[in-house]
Parts: sequence; C-alpha cells; structure tokens
Amino acid sequence: MEVRTLDKTILSVSIILIGLGVGFLAVGSIDYTLSSAYSTGGLLWLVIGGVTLGLSLKVNRPKKQQIGALR
Repeated sequence: MEVRTLDKTILSVSIILIGLGVGFLAVGSIDYTLSSAYSTGGLLWLVIGGVTLGLSLKVNRPKKQQIGALR
C-alpha cells in the first residue's frame, strides 16, 4: 500500500503532539511550582494529538480502499 507524503506528515505531527503532552506531564512532576499548569497543558496536548491521530487513521483507511478499488 502506498502512503502519501501528506498522510505521513499528519501522522508524524500527531505523534509529536502526543510526545509534547507526555513531556508536559513529565515536567509537571519535576517542577512543582507550576504543576497544575503543566498537567493541564499536558492533558490538552494529549487530547489534541489523540484526536489528530484518530482522524488521520480514520481518513487514511477509506483512501487506501479507494486506491485499491481503482487498481
């Protein structure tokens, strides 16, 4: 199956966003002065990254089926 460059980009960006959320949560446990801000930001980035990842996989699946049907 062929994976296009835009699909790879969206997938990699969603993984980066999830990593950003994990980083925020990790820093929140290290720096206690802004712990609630880091945990809120971490959860926000995890949600945004998860939604982006889910949408990219959901859109990518019918695209692959359409490409396979055209061949």
